Amino acid sequence: MARPSLRPEEIESFRERLCEVAMRTFAEEGYEAVTLRGLAEKLGCSHATPYRYFADKQEIFAAVCALGFDRFADALERAARGVDDPEQRLRALGRAYFRFATTEPHAYRIMFELREPDSVAHPRYKAKEIRSWMALYQAVELAVQAGVLAGDPDLIAHQMWAGLHGVVSLHLAGKLTLGKPAKSVLEPLFETLLEGNRRKPTARRKR
Repeated sequence: MARPSLRPEEIESFRERLCEVAMRTFAEEGYEAVTLRGLAEKLGCSHATPYRYFADKQEIFAAVCALGFDRFADALERAARGVDDPEQRLRALGRAYFRFATTEPHAYRIMFELREPDSVAHPRYKAKEIRSWMALYQAVELAVQAGVLAGDPDLIAHQMWAGLHGVVSLHLAGKLTLGKPAKSVLEPLFETLLEGNRRKPTARRKR
């Protein structure tokens, strides 16, 4: 007897459950250690069930990364929404970046610390990653256009990303234990990044 087909909402519900379990498992155990059999056991379903929803582990990992970047982009866009001042928008994004990483550490780890999914085979993942990047890049670009910062927006955005990621990674690894917790480092770091890229006043020529 043929197995009854699943309704779209049932498919989506199980995919969401599987992705949530997989996100934590990939973050805690690493990519290589995760198996579909192990995920099925955690979900309390048959070993064959995940194959009804995903082709293989790579597809699950790409879906989990896409989910993480989607949430990340939501958090950044939400933080920037309604903040008209270009500099304050960048500060709001910096705080939102740190807040997301510390409230969703499993998502952050798989997004930035594990192997990257094949962007050709899984274009949906790459689109989500680009969306999260554009939240920071566009804020930097607006600050340059407004004359708050000077230089190549792409380079400045990469500097800010690298600085924020450094603080977050040390914090998540439990390495900021020498007297300066992450929050006390974050604001001065961001101030340094902003100051280093501010537009310098033009000196008047002597007559």
